[in-house]
Amino acid sequence: MKFANVATLAATAFAIIAVSAPASAAVITALPNGSAVTIPSLNKRNDAGPETFGPGITFRSSFGSVFGWTGGYAFATNGTWSGTPMIGLNAMNASFTLSFATAISGFLADLNWTTENASANAMMEAFDVQGNSLGSLTFEGPGNLVTPGTYGFQEAGNVISSIRFSNEYVGIRNLSIASTAAVPEPASWALMILGMGAVGFAMRRRKKANTNVTVRYA
Repeated sequence: MKFANVATLAATAFAIIAVSAPASAAVITALPNGSAVTIPSLNKRNDAGPETFGPGITFRSSFGSVFGWTGGYAFATNGTWSGTPMIGLNAMNASFTLSFATAISGFLADLNWTTENASANAMMEAFDVQGNSLGSLTFEGPGNLVTPGTYGFQEAGNVISSIRFSNEYVGIRNLSIASTAAVPEPASWALMILGMGAVGFAMRRRKKANTNVTVRYA
């Protein structure tokens, strides 16, 4: 293999790495391939976490929240929840986060919020393992921008590492998550291409060296 071909393979490999930045997650309202995750009925008040439940999901809050709450939880003009275990932010300006021990490709939850604060809107935002934002959805501003209901994010691969919910006493329940089949990361593909190129180059040099052997007879 000529050096120029190795250089071409290297350029291709680095191009793969260059375009491997996370794409924006799609906002979804349904997750047909999702698996339901039960929030345990713990009925905790003013809980900042950590609380781990389901398949390695950890809850943390910047302000005391309700966790596994089954009593009445009011969202002002957006109604009241009760009965189904939920997580709710006990503050107008704060946030709570769900972190996933193993990154996922899809997340969906039933969401509700109030519309009382004009300075901090209710929203949710997804992040990858490096803390890069994958996308966000604002629910009100003030007034409902969307109707309370099921919302989430979906990616082509397992890159969603955490989701943060902020402001307006936002609450979630009836969670679902999804994962895709494992495939090599772009950086892995790049290393494989460079490796195959190096092996091919070495084999060609060895073959060329063998063909240059001169046999002399006495």
